Amino acid sequence: MALGDFSPQAKVYAARPGYPVELVDRLVARVGASAGDRVADLGAGTGIFTQLLAARGLVVDAIEPNVAMRAEAPPLPGVRWHDGTFEATGLATASVRWATAAQAFHWADPPRALPELHRVLVPGGFLTCLWNDRRDAESELLRAVMAIIRRDAPAFDELYRARDWPAILVTDGWFGDVATDLALHTIPMPRDRFRNLWRSHNRLAESAGLALPRVLAAIDALTADLDVVPVPYVTRAFTARAMVR
Repeated sequence: MALGDFSPQAKVYAARPGYPVELVDRLVARVGASAGDRVADLGAGTGIFTQLLAARGLVVDAIEPNVAMRAEAPPLPGVRWHDGTFEATGLATASVRWATAAQAFHWADPPRALPELHRVLVPGGFLTCLWNDRRDAESELLRAVMAIIRRDAPAFDELYRARDWPAILVTDGWFGDVATDLALHTIPMPRDRFRNLWRSHNRLAESAGLALPRVLAAIDALTADLDVVPVPYVTRAFTARAMVR
């Protein structure tokens, strides 16, 4: 199990939460994107956020370094998949007007990623990084799950919580004018999807190691009497404008 290698999670990654359509529409309006505009979705995984961009008529370059994750992405009109990273996208200079990173930018190295993303954006283009954060404190079940994880995988850290993303995005002046958008939503998950949600966490698998089956078995026991598990989230999106250099 390698940190950051999602190959073992690719088959279950579809269990991850989607994003509120009203927030996606707000972001599209914020950056002034229109159908036919070319955008890049970085760390696109299996295309969870990519699908939302394509559904709005945007032409998407989906950048994902993991071949197993790309293989799980459904065919989408207007989407081209590329092997690449935040630090080496493989895209041409000034080729997209919006770059997005959904549940992904915490894997980037900002000092190298930000100049690369600035390079591929047209002058005045935008970068949006967003995350779904579970609202653990509002769910007795999620609090119990986290207690299990703290016991059996004490090193588990989702890497993106409690980081000052507006400050990170303006590092070295490549981007500025950061705007924040928030949306609360709850996803009712069938029991199997809830289990796969935890299986899809690369950091949990790496932290738990040989204890991962015990963690999953304990989660199964918690949900044994449930058909559907409501999982509350807050989506936080940070949009920055590419600055003139």
